Amino acid sequence: MPARPASSTRHPGRPVRREIKPGLSPSADARPVPRFLASAPMRPHLPYALAAVFVIVVQALSLTEFVPVPVALLIGAGWAALVCLAARAIRRRPVTGARAEAILIGSGITTMALFAFGGAIGLLMLNTALESPSITGETMIRMFLPSIPIAIAANVPTELVIIPALLILGWRPGRRRLLIVLAAALYFVLRIWTYLVFAHDRLDFATAERSTTPLTAAERTQFEAGLHLNDPRWALNLLIFMALLLAAFARPTPTRPETGQATDVTTDGAASTVEAVSTTKPGPGSAFGHRKVS
Repeated sequence: MPARPASSTRHPGRPVRREIKPGLSPSADARPVPRFLASAPMRPHLPYALAAVFVIVVQALSLTEFVPVPVALLIGAGWAALVCLAARAIRRRPVTGARAEAILIGSGITTMALFAFGGAIGLLMLNTALESPSITGETMIRMFLPSIPIAIAANVPTELVIIPALLILGWRPGRRRLLIVLAAALYFVLRIWTYLVFAHDRLDFATAERSTTPLTAAERTQFEAGLHLNDPRWALNLLIFMALLLAAFARPTPTRPETGQATDVTTDGAASTVEAVSTTKPGPGSAFGHRKVS
């Protein structure tokens, strides 16, 4: 009688073989991928299309004030191609991709917290200062100007890298993908709203910052409109912040369709291969024939 191959059994008569992809550590709570998730279509080109549309539209709106529209669209398309190619290269490396995704989510949470909470506090402070009967134009401008470089430093990486790259790196079935897409859609609306409504309505700071006399009623109205002191966008920033915060704690479904291997992203950002379960049944010419169960 042929010798029975050494293998661990979970059920009598059904040997189980564990296959771990070289270079990846198995997760402690690894589990087989449900069949309906493994066979679901992933539409691999959709995240690249969404990221490209996001970058082209936002950058076109941002640059049309400085360059013609065709040039702005061309610049946006070029940057979109660079982001897509870089994200695709990172996505091919599961461990690096998981870590990059975690870093991008953390960066997005930081910038949105700055806009949501910092923006709300800034508006409250400026509105309170404007109610003072002795406030001058110079004081108002000096209070407002520090927020401009902070907003630029936070918005530029968010709209150029964080959101479009997250759409690609986070495109796996599960709750995290839904939250990332929600955050990207809200931020897309926010940037379009900003460029179409707020960007062209600017106060003449050069004249106001030299005013050392108390503001008149007309000047207060002008400051309130020019500085957008009733700006409701902080609430939208808060929704984006909450979506990204929830995404940070949501684990993506452990599948990797491009290789057919199930993967699991652990809480520390490392990707590990889920055990591939194989059952054996007798076959002709051998004691056991192997049949893999996906």
